[in-house]
Amino acid sequence: MMRAMRVTLPATLLCGVLFANAANAAGDEPPRPSSSPYRLKWPHDAAIAALSIAAALPAFVGQEGPSCYPTCPKPRGQLGIDDDVLGNYSPSAHAGANVIVATLLLAPLVIDAVDSRFHGWLEDTAVFIETILVMQGTTQLMKSAVGRPAPLLYAPNVAAADYESADAHRSFWSGHTSTSFTAATAYSVTFWKRHPDSPLRFVVLGIAESAALTVGLLKIKAGYHYPTDIVAGALAGTAIGALLPLVHTTW
Repeated sequence: MMRAMRVTLPATLLCGVLFANAANAAGDEPPRPSSSPYRLKWPHDAAIAALSIAAALPAFVGQEGPSCYPTCPKPRGQLGIDDDVLGNYSPSAHAGANVIVATLLLAPLVIDAVDSRFHGWLEDTAVFIETILVMQGTTQLMKSAVGRPAPLLYAPNVAAADYESADAHRSFWSGHTSTSFTAATAYSVTFWKRHPDSPLRFVVLGIAESAALTVGLLKIKAGYHYPTDIVAGALAGTAIGALLPLVHTTW
C-alpha cells in the first residue's frame, strides 16, 4: 500500500495539473503565452535568499541525541493528540513523504514551463525558489529554538541512523510539511495569477494542498512529528507560500 501511495499520489498531482493546463488550452483559440505575473528586484531578492540560506545552516550542524535512548521518559504536559502518536515509527512512511515532497518541489517548475511556454518562466521560478528558501530558513530557526524530541525516540528498535538524525531531535515544526505547503501554495498562486478566470484553479489548489497534507500525515506515521508539529508547519507553509508570491506582484 505504501509503495502504491509513493507512486500514485505524485503521479496524480502531476497528471491533475497537466490536465488543467491541457483543458485550458482546448478552447476555440490557442492561448497566448503570458508573461510572469511577478516582478523581481534583484538586490532585494538576492538579500532575502542569502539571509534565508544563512538561517537554514543549523540544519547541517546536527544535534547530539539523548543519552537516555532507548529508555527515555515520556514527555509530560502534551496535548492528547500528541500523546497518541508517541512511539510511532515507520521508515516506509518516511520514504513516501520524501517522494511526495520532491514531487511538489520539482513538478511546479516543469508544469509552469509547459503552461507558460517559458514566457516569464524564469521569474516564476525565481519567486518559487526564493519562497522555498525563506520557508527553510524560518523552519530551521524554529527547530533549533524549540529542540523538541520526535515521537520515534519513544519506540523500541529504532534504527541508529534514525534516532541519531537531526530531525529526530528537532521535531517542531515539521520541515517536510512546511516545505510541502509552501510549494503547493506558491504554485497555486502562480496558476491563479496566470489563469484568473479558469475554474480549474480550484482543481490545482485542491490537488496540491491534498498532496501536502498527505506528507504531514505520513510524517506522523513515520514517527518524526506530532500532530501539532504538522498543524504549525502547514499554517506557516501556507502563509509563506501565499505571502512571498503576492508581494512580488505589487513591489
